[in-house]
Amino acid sequence: MKYFWLFVLLISTHLFAQVPKVQLSQPFPEPGEGFEKIVLLDNENTCYLHFDKKLGIQVTIYNQKREVSATETVTGTLWDAGNINDTEIDGIYGINGQVVIFLQQLVKYKPCMFRLVLDGTNGKLLREDKLGELSTVLHRDVFIQNNFASHDFYTAKDPNSGYYAVAMFGGGELQRNENGHERIQISLFSPDHTLVQQAAYYLPEFPYYSFLDMTVQGGERVFITTAALRKNNKDTASCVVVSSLKTGDSTFTHQLLPYTANFSDVHASIKCVPSIQRLQLLLISSNKNGKSTFMNSLDAGTLQVLHTQPMQTPGQPQLLLPDKDGSATLLLENMTEFSQGNNPNAWNRMHTNMNDIGVRHIDTAGVDQSGYSLVKMQVANGIYEPMYLQRKQKGQWVFRNRIQALNTTPYLSYEYLPTAHGTYILFNDYLQYLDPGGSYTDKKPMRYLTEANIVCYRCTDTTQERLFLFGNPETFKGYYCMLGASDYQNDKSIYTTIMITRKGEEKKACIAWVEF
Repeated sequence: MKYFWLFVLLISTHLFAQVPKVQLSQPFPEPGEGFEKIVLLDNENTCYLHFDKKLGIQVTIYNQKREVSATETVTGTLWDAGNINDTEIDGIYGINGQVVIFLQQLVKYKPCMFRLVLDGTNGKLLREDKLGELSTVLHRDVFIQNNFASHDFYTAKDPNSGYYAVAMFGGGELQRNENGHERIQISLFSPDHTLVQQAAYYLPEFPYYSFLDMTVQGGERVFITTAALRKNNKDTASCVVVSSLKTGDSTFTHQLLPYTANFSDVHASIKCVPSIQRLQLLLISSNKNGKSTFMNSLDAGTLQVLHTQPMQTPGQPQLLLPDKDGSATLLLENMTEFSQGNNPNAWNRMHTNMNDIGVRHIDTAGVDQSGYSLVKMQVANGIYEPMYLQRKQKGQWVFRNRIQALNTTPYLSYEYLPTAHGTYILFNDYLQYLDPGGSYTDKKPMRYLTEANIVCYRCTDTTQERLFLFGNPETFKGYYCMLGASDYQNDKSIYTTIMITRKGEEKKACIAWVEF
């Protein structure tokens, strides 16, 4: 008999482990205009940031018990806290128990990058630095092969350490008195924000560059990929370049990819796999026949190309997730653009269908082996470029729509959460069968937040089981989540987001911690 009860106990424990554990904070009013971001810190605190349009950055720290332990309002002397509307956030990271925020603002028409470091215990501003300044935006832009010569700042953090890099890209038409070899600077910083390495980025034969992506390998290297551009060259007007800066070196090592000659509208994701010293490079390019996707593998030490594999992707690539053995998971989303209405503002006329989710498993040779899809239908205001989930993962943000009711960006797309107990996918859906008289077969896209309900799927390649993390929604009661504010600690399988409860016309928000 004791063996029977042991068997029951094992089965019960297994089933219990599969049920996500949810913990909610005390409720607070639904967030208004601005931007929200949650950062899970190594000290087990949680930092909730609200970027207010007028007041600056409102910081709330939750301790290990998920209780509010500190609040703070952060302003600054170098950047304008009252100009969040026109502020670009280029990255928000948890580093060394601190919250590090990279802000970009125009000062007398010149883009300036600011770094804010917040204490992860009390939320106070520890330091504020101006990291760089670009030349005026009042210049003539350069477009070659539908690739834009970047005039912007970019950031990247090593996922396995606190080292991070900042790229400063100067674009626009070269002036006669301007040194093209000094327009782009790459800087590597340590977890204590000390400058480790800085170098200029250039190739003699290419005067312009479109930033594609960047990654960091500890304090050892920075890898960057660009589309190198030049005018009046019919043979090679553009070419993708993979480059490496080793700590201690004064110049970059470059590897051109000849097959990418004259690629148009290029997007990329570059990842380092330290366990096997490999770089994974996903490239997306547009041409008259549609989009082309390629998976590349390079030696991280020499930049030698090991293989290049064309891919047929059933959707638009959104995020590349490498595995330790050199295989990878590619996340996709079926996206199409359309225009609607006669608004003279072209941006407000454009919309994007953000439809079915695709998950593909890629082997070490870059070959698509297996995967699955989930049905999803959402409509977004504005245009979404490839690799949206990659930008969201960094905490990048810019005001897409100044009308709050139309600013649904943080609630769209989806979350992919690999855990020790399985893979989970979350997204806000329109559950049409909850409508009075409605049925599940009447599929309708989610366009407004009044229609949203968060759904969670436990997924394998063959099965997808739907769950409701916060309780079953009802006709006049539902739960939806601000996915754009979320954070995930992969090693601990802890996910946090802002969950909003809708009961009739009443709405309340809270921080939700989900342990898978």
